[in-house]
Amino acid sequence: MANPTHRLPGRMAEATLWALTIVAAGGLAWTATTPAAAAGFGVHVDRLTATLALLVAIVGAVTLRFARRYLLGEAGQARYLRWHFTAVISAMVLMLAGDLVLLWAAWTSTSVALHKLLTYYAHRQEVWPPAEKKFVISRLGDIALIAAIVIVAVTYGTTDLATVTAATMAVPNALSTHVVAMLVVIAALTKSAQFPFHSWLPETMEAPTPVSALMHAGIINAGGALVLKFAPIVAAAPTALAILIGVGTLTAILGMLSMWAQTNVKRTLAWSTVSQMGFMMIQLGLGAFPVAVLHIVGHGFYKAWSFLACGWVPPAAKTTRAMPARHLALVTIGTAGAGAVIVASAQIAGVDVLHRPGEATLLAILAMAIGQAWPLVLSPVTVAGLASACGLTVVTAVCAVALQQAAVAFYSPVFVLPVSRSEPLGWALGGVVVTATVLLIIAHAMLPTLSRSGTGRALRVHALHGFYCGAVADRVVRAIHAFTRPQHTTSGAQARA
Repeated sequence: MANPTHRLPGRMAEATLWALTIVAAGGLAWTATTPAAAAGFGVHVDRLTATLALLVAIVGAVTLRFARRYLLGEAGQARYLRWHFTAVISAMVLMLAGDLVLLWAAWTSTSVALHKLLTYYAHRQEVWPPAEKKFVISRLGDIALIAAIVIVAVTYGTTDLATVTAATMAVPNALSTHVVAMLVVIAALTKSAQFPFHSWLPETMEAPTPVSALMHAGIINAGGALVLKFAPIVAAAPTALAILIGVGTLTAILGMLSMWAQTNVKRTLAWSTVSQMGFMMIQLGLGAFPVAVLHIVGHGFYKAWSFLACGWVPPAAKTTRAMPARHLALVTIGTAGAGAVIVASAQIAGVDVLHRPGEATLLAILAMAIGQAWPLVLSPVTVAGLASACGLTVVTAVCAVALQQAAVAFYSPVFVLPVSRSEPLGWALGGVVVTATVLLIIAHAMLPTLSRSGTGRALRVHALHGFYCGAVADRVVRAIHAFTRPQHTTSGAQARA
């Protein structure tokens, strides 16, 4: 039986997080009534920060309640709950921070708390390689963020983020702006498990399940939150936007291919998170900041729930026996229909997709996503199924465009810059993203055929191991250990010492 003294701190922590949830919900409701932001004591409350804080509070409270039952009877339960609570509070401060020094402190505290949670079962050798990789990668991100803060403080004479972004909007082409934007992007890529910093995430399955869910409460998606906070600065640096799109696209492809090859539920969800964080970076690189907020919130809630429910065996998914040619034909028809509805809805909503490559790219991906449902709905092809597919296409497309425009309108006081520009680079990068999406759809349709060939089976083995990016990262970490601690070997026990 669990020690009764461990229950009270857990209950107090949970009650505190639910109280903070109510406060965050109230803050979001208040910001919805006025475009003005409230600031004080290093905290900045606006529609963006209130939304992200509410996400952290809800997921943090739910996962802590789950953890109290999940770890019931374990000797280290109280220790886990303390670090869980610390991670949630640190993430909330990170979302609300308006002063860069406070932001860095919360950024670092979140990283330390996550490391303690990942190594909760310290006696298991398997927990240490991914935790040590994450620790090294986090330090790289810390260096980049500290450098950005130092440059900002020296250039503008302040660490108040609102003052800095206002100055950046007045002089958007300053060299310091581009340097700071690049450093912020590097920090974000390390925090959100982007290539080549991603391999630790799918390897953390030895940690308690609540940790995997908790990471979606402003921890693994903190990189996206950081870019959103620095949005005016990042939007003024085309190179930074291009890196976000390029790295995000590569990570999304790598994560999706690896996800399809997994046989373990938690590893499948972890690779899915890697891919989704890549898509989040694509949205940020396209300048679709309000859409990125929706993605962070929606994915955070859904994936946290998925990890907490991964012990439940769902019913068999409906599949289609259609040949790849038929599958792709249905996807193409559905995509074309969805595209027509989306373009019409966008025109009615006043979105000029012909002059906004960011919006055009995301709407094209939305159309392809809707088209992906056609082979499932039309299996087999019937009149009723066709009517259902058409109705689903229209309703989903209209609702998605309406939701996007509502997000743009709601967050317009925060993201005041026209961040989507009609320029050759924007269209070229958008074309890369659309092409990558098309190739993934074709690859998904060809999976049954590839599984029957030697080449396909070999590719699946490589994808199952994440194309060995983790092995390369392990060697780098061991080399760093050998350089910084030559008196120790690289064994798990000595590395922990």
